[in-house]
Amino acid sequence: MLTQTASICTLVAFVVSKMHSFWMHWHRHTRSWSAARFLLASDACTNPYVRMHLGEFDNCASAELCVAVRPLYKAIHSVAEEIHVCGENRCAILYMDITDRLVYILPLVMLLAVVLLVKLGRDYRYETACAQYSTYALPRLHDKQHLKNI
Repeated sequence: MLTQTASICTLVAFVVSKMHSFWMHWHRHTRSWSAARFLLASDACTNPYVRMHLGEFDNCASAELCVAVRPLYKAIHSVAEEIHVCGENRCAILYMDITDRLVYILPLVMLLAVVLLVKLGRDYRYETACAQYSTYALPRLHDKQHLKNI
């Protein structure tokens, strides 16, 4: 019963946390969506002459990308990205960590493999010796009693 209560509390805490995260993402995406719509309606994006003179400071293309998806869908995607195992570049960071520490990891793995091979060889020799011993051993007392019952 205690484990069910703990798992329910954990589930409720997870849902509440993700709801809060969803509202924060939705608010942030709504603000950027409104600002992008305002920019696209301004002279900076509607007047080609002004847009041409802005050059590299023209943010109309990024505003168009921002307006392409509604804030609700962006918020849902952001929460899903947080939950996903490889979301927010976690797998890329793990890959970078492993490749940076490969000089330390590879000898450790090789050492563990050698220790495992030595252990397996020792166990094999032990089992072989036990099998040879049991070949030349006389039957035990409990084996004789078992034979009488048959």
